[in-house]
Amino acid sequence: MDPDFNRDFIDGYLKKIKEHETDPTSNFSPQLLVGNVINLFVGGSHTVAIAIRWHMLNFANNPDTVQARVQREIDDVVGRERQPSWEDRNKMPFTMACMWEMQRWKPSNLPGVPRGTSEETVVDEFFIPKGTTIFPNIYAVHHDPKLWKEPYKFDPSRFLNVDGTLIHPKPEYLMPFSIGKRMCPGEILAVVEIFLYITCLLQKYRIVPELGKIPELDGEIPLEELNHYKLIFTPR
Repeated sequence: MDPDFNRDFIDGYLKKIKEHETDPTSNFSPQLLVGNVINLFVGGSHTVAIAIRWHMLNFANNPDTVQARVQREIDDVVGRERQPSWEDRNKMPFTMACMWEMQRWKPSNLPGVPRGTSEETVVDEFFIPKGTTIFPNIYAVHHDPKLWKEPYKFDPSRFLNVDGTLIHPKPEYLMPFSIGKRMCPGEILAVVEIFLYITCLLQKYRIVPELGKIPELDGEIPLEELNHYKLIFTPR
């Protein structure tokens, strides 16, 4: 391992372990390194892949409504020739509203990033001892009828103003990447990846279910293995 150059996160972390090996209070350890690498892998690939699959199934389930409207926006802003870019999002409010709504409807970061209490506390009438692992219930917040009208319905218009523009700012109770100072650090990367993936696909293809089969989108847990469906991608 080159002491003057880090090939990746693992190199940097191993150096920190060595640097703090005589510190009994250090949190750097091989076990935590493995845990962090797993978190980076899962957060950087699995959750994004699940989100994209939900989008594909939803587009196939609504080819003449949701999918067609996103494609009209792509045609108007990007056209059929050049590749979509992240900057295009500023002129594509419905596409962004679809992404926000999918993050609300089928959040892939369940049950959220765990926290540990550093001291005992009381929340409402519940006593929480020091050292308790706490999970924010993102799914419950995203489907609370006090916050969302018809919360189990996919409805991008909830994020649009009357004139069709995207609402600003986003509701604080839309929190697919968790909350607080230790929320998911990969939010921007994930959103960019999903935006480019769905716009590049819908620019070139119309997506429909195989033989008219309608995908089942009512699964309660978005991170669970989705039912397998064959989708047909027809060049536009």
